[in-house]
Amino acid sequence: MNPVVIKLGGSVLVDATLRRQLLQQLVEIRDANRELVLVHGGGKQIANLLEQLKIESHFHDGLRITDEKTRDVVQMVLAGKVGKDLVAELASFGIEAAGIAGGDGLSFLASRVMAADRTDLGFVGEITESRPRLISTLLAAGIVPVIACLALGMDDWSYYNVNGDQMAAAVAAACKASQLIFVTDVGGVRGEDGAQIARLSAAAIRDLLATGVASGGMRPKLRACLEALAGGIEDIRIVGASHPGCLRESILDRANIGTAITT
Repeated sequence: MNPVVIKLGGSVLVDATLRRQLLQQLVEIRDANRELVLVHGGGKQIANLLEQLKIESHFHDGLRITDEKTRDVVQMVLAGKVGKDLVAELASFGIEAAGIAGGDGLSFLASRVMAADRTDLGFVGEITESRPRLISTLLAAGIVPVIACLALGMDDWSYYNVNGDQMAAAVAAACKASQLIFVTDVGGVRGEDGAQIARLSAAAIRDLLATGVASGGMRPKLRACLEALAGGIEDIRIVGASHPGCLRESILDRANIGTAITT
């Protein structure tokens, strides 16, 4: 069976209790002989270090505007701190893992993103080429890849900040994942009335984006869901980290929790 790709948002990772609950579920899933690939963000951790360094944060349409100084902080936090801390904690649960960035093994290459209104986002990239050889090698060795949302630019070989959700979609497509699960602190997608939506089609996602009902960080997440669907991923779910057993139920029990994304 193909691997399950799980995207862990930075806001989830800063809550030690939630994080350990999720990692304990990963042990159960691994014991059931399921291969896992983790993709992680680190928005809050990046924001904290930028604040300490007195570098202002700016966003546009849910994406962090990333000048060179900000890019260097993103690289340090994601590839140097968040990913390696996650590898260490996985080890404490008996799970062998390796933290990599998109540039390792030339796994993920990116091109510069330009906003629809032509706003310059700086070193913000989108994945344009995937070479999953390193990921496949790690999985074959029984090692969980822990992937930071960074990729090398195809034109200048500089690191680019890639939205974590878009990175997860690209990883899932490259690995031909059996499932893509976004673990969030909000539990799912909500409609105009504030109620959680159990199931969303691609057409409904486009409507939420066009009408502005989807706002903030949910916008790039839903765009990533569309990319994953286009990449051939048929089982996509957005679940809440605070739901007890959210990963176990989604992967092993196939329970209908959070928001399921369909064609």
